[in-house]
Amino acid sequence: MSEPLDPATPPDETLDWDEDQLPVEAVRSLFVTLGKAFRAFQLYDENNPVRQRFVETLKNEFVALWQDMDKLVVSMDEDHIYLGGAEVYRSESRNDSLAFLFFKDGVREVTFLPGLEENELDQFLGVLQKARKLVPEGDDLLTVLWEEELVHFQYQYVDLLAEGVALPEAGGGNSGEELQAALKAEDEEIAAAEEQGAAGAAADTPQTVKQDDFNPTLYVLDPRDMETLRAELHKEMKRDIRTDVLKALFDRLEEPTDRERQSEVLGILDTLLPNFLSRGGLIAATNVLRELRRLEQIQGMFDEEGLAKSRDILEAISAPEAIEELIRALYDGTIKVSSAQLGGFLQFLLGGALAPLLRESETVEHRELQGVLRKAVQGIADRNREALVRLLGEDDPLLASAAARLAGEMQITQAAPALAKLLVHADPRVRLAAIDAAIALKASTVAGALEKTLEDTEREVRIAAARALGELRYLPAARTLSGIIRGKRIRTADVTEKLAVFEAYGQTAQGDGVGLLDQLLNKKGLLGNKESSEIRAAAALGLGRIAGPEARASLERATQDEDPVVRSNVNRALRQED
Repeated sequence: MSEPLDPATPPDETLDWDEDQLPVEAVRSLFVTLGKAFRAFQLYDENNPVRQRFVETLKNEFVALWQDMDKLVVSMDEDHIYLGGAEVYRSESRNDSLAFLFFKDGVREVTFLPGLEENELDQFLGVLQKARKLVPEGDDLLTVLWEEELVHFQYQYVDLLAEGVALPEAGGGNSGEELQAALKAEDEEIAAAEEQGAAGAAADTPQTVKQDDFNPTLYVLDPRDMETLRAELHKEMKRDIRTDVLKALFDRLEEPTDRERQSEVLGILDTLLPNFLSRGGLIAATNVLRELRRLEQIQGMFDEEGLAKSRDILEAISAPEAIEELIRALYDGTIKVSSAQLGGFLQFLLGGALAPLLRESETVEHRELQGVLRKAVQGIADRNREALVRLLGEDDPLLASAAARLAGEMQITQAAPALAKLLVHADPRVRLAAIDAAIALKASTVAGALEKTLEDTEREVRIAAARALGELRYLPAARTLSGIIRGKRIRTADVTEKLAVFEAYGQTAQGDGVGLLDQLLNKKGLLGNKESSEIRAAAALGLGRIAGPEARASLERATQDEDPVVRSNVNRALRQED
């Protein structure tokens, strides 16, 4: 909360202090601790014990201060902070000064209210950290405070543009008559100068006409004609002859009545295309592919032999060897084109280019090039879906996993049987990619194979499989998950795996799973012992995935559990159900 101050009124003059009753030493100690906590907040992450210790000490000092005060109001100048008229903070260096951090952006008075230490202390320290990193041309501290909307921290500020500025009062000056007289005198002076210049020009004008004035060679071409001629010459010198030759070839190719000539032109293009690429002429190669694609779509343009030759040209340029050579040329600088030009070329390629481009899109470090390659891969895969499905059987783990993710993103349902086979691939990265694709496809054929993956040797794969079955709500998996929950292995698994399995069981078993989960959460054994804290917490989250009054009743019976971990997860599960 903020409130502007009158720039002419110092902040401390607006307060009515009884300085004898103020806990000056306690406030001074508080600001020393605040400075230490702020430095720790900047140096360490939130889980660091040093940072946690300083923040906890600061919190305790606030709590102790509220025993003597209902709020803490302090004012500041460039280097000091005051409680009433007493100095409670001073810094010799402005680089780490709390006073200067507030003062430089116009804050002149701040108020700390009870509750800051419990609800907004980390947020408040985060505001100070942001303010320390602000650049002069960016936002200021007031903007950051306004965005955070702190409830237990208030501040008053002055407008820095108005601070210390005295506005001029209405007074004397030049009258309107004086101004008009000055302007009139200036106009008369300009008119006199113009008359004098005209008289001088008339005196310099020759009175006779010379023979040289009529020399015809001076007027054969005026400057405008010369400029036009020069521009046309430059245009001709810069003309792309290769493009004109290609246009002439395609003009001959668009003559379906002369099949022999068509065959001859296609043979020439078959030779030219790799030549263009080897010389870095990607734009010319793109023009060839574009025209071939266009002519193929015109009914009757090619006979069967001509169409086959055109397809052979496209397949040859889309072959893995040709694409790998293209990629090497891009890296070594033989071919220098923009991302848009490269994308324009790649869009015409056939399925043979899919494997090398997909592999390169996974390994390339250049962000912009990676985006171009991935877009091209999606376009080729969309036109050649069978080629993408075939890549799922590749031995190369990188290629197989990339193809699996792409099949899921593009919703290629015919890839489901191949994805099911990938769930037993030797490489765990491939198995994970297949699980992600199964979730995207929501394919029941893959979901059935996911059950076996629950017993995978890799922890990450088991967790992904459990989450996938839960997200797919594959009901037949409830029985397998129930067996895992009753077994011994889950009790030695880490927390993440426990949560994944129990939540998946709740999503697949629904009402039928309340009995087992309630028993694990609330029942005691023969000796009065309950399940471990982690198992009971996981059971609570599993119940949270089940809709219905029975699951809610089971959770409510555990809301007062002595174990804080269990109690926290029970409340979290109840919120999920709501």
